[in-house]
Amino acid sequence: MTFALPSGMSGLFGYGSLLLRSSMERTLGRPYTGATIVATVNGWRRTWDSIYPNQRFYFEPRSGGRCYPAHIIYLNIRRDPASAVNGLIYLVGPDDLARFDEREAVYDRIRIDDDLRQPTVTGPVYAYVGKAGCLLVEPAPPSQAAIRASYIAIVDEGLRDLGPTFREQYDRSTDAPPAGNIVEDRIEA
Repeated sequence: MTFALPSGMSGLFGYGSLLLRSSMERTLGRPYTGATIVATVNGWRRTWDSIYPNQRFYFEPRSGGRCYPAHIIYLNIRRDPASAVNGLIYLVGPDDLARFDEREAVYDRIRIDDDLRQPTVTGPVYAYVGKAGCLLVEPAPPSQAAIRASYIAIVDEGLRDLGPTFREQYDRSTDAPPAGNIVEDRIEA
């Protein structure tokens, strides 16, 4: 199957929170009415190693009080010739890409259309890949780098919407999150 992108439009490959349409729409600031294309990209694997400086999320450790982790860990994709990542391609314009560039500040936007296994897309398709200085390079305690349980719930909701076959491929191409870093997060009001 081949999809030709309309003139001036790009494909945006979502592989984490962007599996949930409402997460994508929050960044757009409007309902998304374009096509959503299920896609597979060769040579990539999902990892839990993109870190974003934390300013507002906290968790309550057993010892009491509040702990504000220095960083929040999010999904990323890394080159892996033995793997293929599934996700969704959304059709976006230049203003939309600017919004996503702002949202994904710790990621570089790169072209992945040459890596698409299915479908074939004519036109640029982009994914966000963690920047070198914004990656978790060694294990850290949750006070330094935490995974928000609410983020996992967003990804899981998107996966539920996409069905069990999509979930099975997701699980095969995704590293398990480090369980000790998952926290029941709250947000500073």
